[in-house]
Amino acid sequence: PTMIVQQMSITITKYFTKRNGGNTMGQELLVAIPESVANLQLPNPELRNYYRDIEHRILYIDDQIDENLLELSKEIIRWNKEDKDVPIEQRIPIKIMIDSPGGDVSATWSFIKLIEISKTPIWTVNLCCAYSAGADILAAGHKRFAMPGTSVLVHSGSCYYGGTQEQAESMKKFGDKLTKRVTEYFLGHTKIDPKVYKRKAPSDWYLDEEEALANGIIDEIITDLDVLF
Repeated sequence: PTMIVQQMSITITKYFTKRNGGNTMGQELLVAIPESVANLQLPNPELRNYYRDIEHRILYIDDQIDENLLELSKEIIRWNKEDKDVPIEQRIPIKIMIDSPGGDVSATWSFIKLIEISKTPIWTVNLCCAYSAGADILAAGHKRFAMPGTSVLVHSGSCYYGGTQEQAESMKKFGDKLTKRVTEYFLGHTKIDPKVYKRKAPSDWYLDEEEALANGIIDEIITDLDVLF
């Protein structure tokens, strides 16, 4: 693969140099490709952008929350390992960008607990919609942010059980216990009164960024992107 990339580099350089009358535009194009993807034969824009984000410790939760959170967990663990001998105040924060309708409570709970024990700071950012489990993860960040015009959905969740009656009862019992843990964690990391939550959550409670700030779900509304970088 390295040889192929070197050949591509020479070909691109010759092409742009010839086409632009000696201009080294090809070299500028190659500089734009991160070193971490240099050995990929044909990096597509999405893959290239993914590696650029990883270089800056930026992760995205931009879909349904499920077992795919494990991939983000792997990165968080890896960065904590890299930072082992670095003082916490000098570590580069991990930024988790959220735009999610919510999802699986088991995946959410394990991810929240990982955030909790991460010594490397984890910042959560609401990019658009942090709904249901997305709101729980947003509130769990060591620093919590929201873009202007974003929203949060707080509710009591939904569930579906199948199988035999005994299996359904067992799943419900475990699900209720897990949901209670997540809810208690969420309330413990916000300013929301449990009585208010109990009254509003069953009917779906939507909050804009100002309301999310007032209720302690976030710490800051972003007005300048330099805050994140």
